[in-house]
Amino acid sequence: MKKLLFIYNPTAGRGLIKQHLFDIIDIFSAHGYDVIAHPTQGSLDAFNAAEAVYDEKNAVDLVVCSGGDGTLGEVIKGLISSGTDIPLGYIPAGTMNDFAASHLIPLNMTEAAEMCMTGSPKRYDIGRIDLANSYEYFTYVAAFGAFTNVSYETSQQMKNIFGALAYMMKGVSSLGSIKPLRLTVTHDGEALTDDFYFGMAANATSVGGLKGITGDDVSLSDGIFECIFVRAVPPSQIAVLISTVINHDFSSPYIYSFKTESLKIESETPLPFTLDGERGGEHDVLEIKCVKEAISVIVSELED
Repeated sequence: MKKLLFIYNPTAGRGLIKQHLFDIIDIFSAHGYDVIAHPTQGSLDAFNAAEAVYDEKNAVDLVVCSGGDGTLGEVIKGLISSGTDIPLGYIPAGTMNDFAASHLIPLNMTEAAEMCMTGSPKRYDIGRIDLANSYEYFTYVAAFGAFTNVSYETSQQMKNIFGALAYMMKGVSSLGSIKPLRLTVTHDGEALTDDFYFGMAANATSVGGLKGITGDDVSLSDGIFECIFVRAVPPSQIAVLISTVINHDFSSPYIYSFKTESLKIESETPLPFTLDGERGGEHDVLEIKCVKEAISVIVSELED
């Protein structure tokens, strides 16, 4: 019998997985899988479970993850670290669910579970941060600057009670603390030094719950990042700047946008950054690379 490892975060989102767990496992069993259920117990548990996914006695044929983007990121990094190429199914259970939105994965849990059984594996890019003595993978976005701390500084209890509104409340509360970052951004032989409020390298169509923020012409399997850097403006122009970002006005002088396989960011001071909404540390030099078609994800056959 085929084996399926089901890694799920029981506290993600509003803990809805608990209401659907029986139905999800029943769907997997009905499609001929012997299911190994692994509820995560804390930070890095999803990574460790995915990293240990294969040995001669306990090989699995499919891994399915349920949780938010943070749990999903741990599973993907664990699978990469394991050296295997096992397909991954995803049942979204977080607050924003950017990965699901980008890959047209249903937010209904039982529908997503059924798609894990009837869909097809498709290869997608992921990102990699190269540091001085190490590297770190991320699933769909590396971001820096204003508001990037909102996702991990918003408590799970607040997320469970208020959902996406919790992020907005936290973001509004930090408006007064926005400070520009002096950065040099280098890509494809071009270098620009300027003051920025925010920057990101993304392989997604939805970031922070904002769909289409990376533009209209986005492929998730082309080995290319969509990069957006928001320039600092006088306080009187902040409202205009926010409107520019929300309306995806890439022609605005406030926005520096480009597509690239890799980029380098140098900061005058250690730069805090996030990977898929989780803390990524602080560094004054970052090299970011797109790893083409590094993961295999089960998606609907109707997806382009």
